[in-house]
Amino acid sequence: MTTSWMARGRRAGVVVAMAAAAALLVPGAAQAQKSLSWGTGGDVDTMDVHIAGTVASWVMYQMVYETLLTTDKDLALRPGLAESWKQNSPTSYTLTLRKDAKWSNGRPVVAADVIGSLERIAGAEMNPAGVAAAKTDEEKKRASNRIASYWSRQLGVIKSMTAPDERTVQVELEKPHTAFLAALAHITAAIIPMKEFRDGSYDPTKQLLGSGPFMVAAYKPKESWTLVRNPYYWRKGYPMVDTLNVLIIPDEAARVAALRDGRIDYSSFANPDIGRLVAGDNRLTVTAQNTTNYFRMDINALSDKSAFKDKRVRQAASLAIDRDALANIVFAGAARPDYPVPGAFGKAACKDVDTYKLPRAERLEKARKLIAATGKASVDVELIASSGDPIYARMAQVIQQNLKPVGINVQILQMPVAEYLNRVFTKGEFDAALSWLAGYSDPTMVIAWWNPKVAVWNTGFHEYVPALADALEKVRGAADGPARDAQLAEICRMIDDGSNILALVSKVDFIVHRNDTMDIRLDPVSGSSSTYQYVAEFTSKR
Repeated sequence: MTTSWMARGRRAGVVVAMAAAAALLVPGAAQAQKSLSWGTGGDVDTMDVHIAGTVASWVMYQMVYETLLTTDKDLALRPGLAESWKQNSPTSYTLTLRKDAKWSNGRPVVAADVIGSLERIAGAEMNPAGVAAAKTDEEKKRASNRIASYWSRQLGVIKSMTAPDERTVQVELEKPHTAFLAALAHITAAIIPMKEFRDGSYDPTKQLLGSGPFMVAAYKPKESWTLVRNPYYWRKGYPMVDTLNVLIIPDEAARVAALRDGRIDYSSFANPDIGRLVAGDNRLTVTAQNTTNYFRMDINALSDKSAFKDKRVRQAASLAIDRDALANIVFAGAARPDYPVPGAFGKAACKDVDTYKLPRAERLEKARKLIAATGKASVDVELIASSGDPIYARMAQVIQQNLKPVGINVQILQMPVAEYLNRVFTKGEFDAALSWLAGYSDPTMVIAWWNPKVAVWNTGFHEYVPALADALEKVRGAADGPARDAQLAEICRMIDDGSNILALVSKVDFIVHRNDTMDIRLDPVSGSSSTYQYVAEFTSKR
């Protein structure tokens, strides 16, 4: 049985639905149907899995698409669409696909899907000349399908890919890139159906068509998704529910109310007060999940209008921020001070720099001397705390108090997310702004962004430092071990010297579920925003 896609209309974007009725797609549809409802704080920012950069998008895609590899509770790599893999040399890999993996239209997942997907992500990184270098019509068509995905920089430079058979993919990198396999475990490296993509029956910018546990039955932008069981999902007997209803509820208080009245069965929160907010309701269970993600402060090192263009002022701010106070006051002790190399990896790389090692009194004294060296008694700066998360305003207040004793006067600016994004990432017209950074599943993946030529998103405010860029490039090819740890430690010192993006405290996700309506499986730590990676195992008690 196959499925087809059709447009049901347009309202604030493309509304997509599957033509086939869900009941006809679910084996045993005459039996009682099981369902769950999930309340999410935001919608996808684009339908295209290979270019979206928001967690709300990533988590939604994980319901439908799959990656070649995944990670477990220890952040170790585990099978995904690839049931096994082997590294043949520092630059050569062989991946073997599951023989029973199929797209939700019933077609088997084959090596050509993997090669085409990775080619699409790699874009110019794999073929700088693009269409101009193509010799045959097929090569031209494949070259034109490639996009400029930011994730290409995490995959490294792919030299070639071949398929000895339909279940085997061989990848040759241009040079060693230790995080290649870890990059395959992030949803941005999802495998998409290339046959349908190339024949035009599937448009990844308007539709979701995957091999994961669910498929899309209906979508109302910024309102809801209706997901139904993928009858061809390779994991027999899963998912455990027939329908997953997704309600988009940006307001945290509204999501709490929806949990209480039963409109949703589970949701995630960043607010550490969530335990107190739901206290007394025995039907609600709160689970704190640690992550490799952390809150950060972006500082503008490029603007002539900002006092932070002077590196000494940036360094003084980093020294003066009391990360312990942030963790305890804002996050009630649930978070911990964090580093450019996330603490969740168990690395000590950044712990010996003065920003973290020195007692607070000594840090403050050093910060005052740095400000004095500028020839000014004090400086005035603005700190953006967007409305995207109420936590930012609370963090900004603590930072404002932290910086005042060293002569940095902070004015807090609260603004809508769209205005924040425009000022920081488009125009570069700001002094400092609060946000958070994804830590992924290998230490070199997150620090790669300290090279703005790699990250791109921070080119408007991040200083390019050639020595740091060289060090970041070298560590990408180093195998995990003491030698790489030493390289990471040196990189931490260079990052601390620039004080351009400040790691603040770890980001903990709080998942609340109705224990009377469902059972849920969660890992104690997530490395790729894969909070709900076991969604196929979630069960309904109704």
